[in-house]
Amino acid sequence: MSSVGVSVGSALFWIWQMLMSTERVLGGLAHPEKIEEMDRELTKVIEDFDRAVNVEALRLAKETSKHSFTSI
Repeated sequence: MSSVGVSVGSALFWIWQMLMSTERVLGGLAHPEKIEEMDRELTKVIEDFDRAVNVEALRLAKETSKHSFTSI
């Protein structure tokens, strides 16, 4: 499951890098405030994804521990 988070995070980071590169190449044509807004939204998506992965990992750990205690 962690490899999924890494690949999604890497893809989102790559998109952010492309946006920043585009802004630099275009000089004043790209709106820096729009890129900053997109960066904030992208950060929220990454954080939400991380929380969802953590909750799922905790759920699986709890389920696994219940099974291990019942077999003792």
